[in-house]
Amino acid sequence: MPLALTKQRLSALLDEIREAYREHPYPWVVGYSGGKDSTAALQLVWMALAGLPEEERTKPVHVISTDTLVETPVIVGHVNGTMDRIRAAAAEQRLPFTARVLKPAVEDSFWVNLIG
Repeated sequence: MPLALTKQRLSALLDEIREAYREHPYPWVVGYSGGKDSTAALQLVWMALAGLPEEERTKPVHVISTDTLVETPVIVGHVNGTMDRIRAAAAEQRLPFTARVLKPAVEDSFWVNLIG
């Protein structure tokens, strides 16, 4: 049976994320696919950092997505649109998030490697 995410559990989880963010000096990378799991992970990190005073948001969080050149145009459009909204909201809310879509060079793409 899945654990219910109560307000108390959510608050404790956000505090844990904040503690890890403050503790380690390294930039963070959050992988984003557009699916429910990566969306939930990104949302939790976003909420945690939004709860920090601005002067404590000292290191970048890089949100990356990979366009494998295999997905349908609808999926690619959804992810690209979401990445645009992440960039805009981060700037508006003064959060240290950047968002970037990575793509392989054509010669390294799935179809070229599969078919030649």
